[in-house]
Amino acid sequence: MDVYRINKEPCHTEPLSVAGSYRQGGRWNPKGVEILYTSRTPELALLGTLIHLPPVSLCELPQLWLTTLRLPDLPDTVFWLKSTLLPTYWKTGTLAETQTILTEWLNDPFSLAIAVPSVIMEVSYNLLLHRSTQPMNKLRSLAR
Repeated sequence: MDVYRINKEPCHTEPLSVAGSYRQGGRWNPKGVEILYTSRTPELALLGTLIHLPPVSLCELPQLWLTTLRLPDLPDTVFWLKSTLLPTYWKTGTLAETQTILTEWLNDPFSLAIAVPSVIMEVSYNLLLHRSTQPMNKLRSLAR
């Protein structure tokens, strides 16, 4: 299965960096926890990037770089988490609330990736890759 990630200039030279998730945290992880946010489609990756940019015209957009990762085709590679299994606040909760939803997986990963529905487009999925299930240097070989 291919998953996608978009990086802005100058971060494209380290497309698998987890520095941002570690430094700032995100919807699914608190600060100090390294996970790699990816998307199931390039379009969803782009949408996820654009909503975090300040409002600019098309000509003012930074250079964007698409990275494709090919995940192993093994049964336990991805755990799919349907929205019906999530707490009701998964879309509207504060970061402090949503960052606790995946605590078990973050502390003791049982899969390389966990697929979570996109807040923007619930029928689409983002895949979070856990740093400790496979070293980043091995993931680098998946990037193309």
